[in-house]
Amino acid sequence: MFVIRLHTLIFAVLICIISAALIVFGAVWIYDSANTPSFAVPADGTASVELPILMYHSLTDKQSKVNTYTVALSDFEADLKFLKDNGYTTVLLSDVIDYVDGKADLPENPIVLTFDDGFRNNLEFGLPLLEKYDMKAVISVVGSYSEKFAGLDDKNPDYAYLDWNDIKELDASGRVEIDSHTYNMHMLPGVKDNKDSRKGAAQKSSESSEVYKSKLVEDVTKLQNMLKENCGIEPKVFTYPYGELCKTSEATLKELGFRATLSCLEKMNYVSVGNTDSLYCMCRFLRSDKKSAAAILKDGAN
Repeated sequence: MFVIRLHTLIFAVLICIISAALIVFGAVWIYDSANTPSFAVPADGTASVELPILMYHSLTDKQSKVNTYTVALSDFEADLKFLKDNGYTTVLLSDVIDYVDGKADLPENPIVLTFDDGFRNNLEFGLPLLEKYDMKAVISVVGSYSEKFAGLDDKNPDYAYLDWNDIKELDASGRVEIDSHTYNMHMLPGVKDNKDSRKGAAQKSSESSEVYKSKLVEDVTKLQNMLKENCGIEPKVFTYPYGELCKTSEATLKELGFRATLSCLEKMNYVSVGNTDSLYCMCRFLRSDKKSAAAILKDGAN
């Protein structure tokens, strides 16, 4: 009798432990899904597509220039070869938007390649490799950088940025989508030219939402107008400098007509037809000099 009661007690204790664990897990899942809705697989059971996005910046043909944000040209080519050999198909964010809108399908194993800042080496080094491997990429440009180099006869791939003619060439290739990275909010506090002491497009604690919104609208609209006037392009995707965003920025960009926004958070994306929320605050895996596309995709899928 004592043995039976002991077994019953142990069983009851185990049930309590398992129940508590399920409650804690459930609470964590609910918290995460409530705060990061665009990261979660849709809970209503609708079919979703897993969409990894890789974030590049600069490319170089000099090993001495390789760093966290500058990838060796040979490594970029190795990434493209890996993607091709393993059945991935690069798509543009406009393709993803069309899929969510129910206007087009996505291929099997879609992936998005993004380049931030608009370095000229994206054209000089990147485009030929995209053509070689039949792939596409998204480049988010900073307006003030392009404006500056439009007035210079400087095409040095180590530091030069895309000018308006370069942007038009990339757009005309059919392999590159040009998107917005602000006109002049790609700055960090403490930098000499940053008179506003703002980090990227972030809202400062000292300013109201109304003041912040007006500054964001002014900056973003300026680049939109410049790209339309100089290149005939009207981006529908906004890439946050340094990944700095907030509720006001997301709402404002939606009001301005942007269909998607890119963050610097490193998680997998899941998109589905009709789920427009999945297009905002999209996550991207940083492709640094330390981790190849193959390693990123292996880790990101786990």
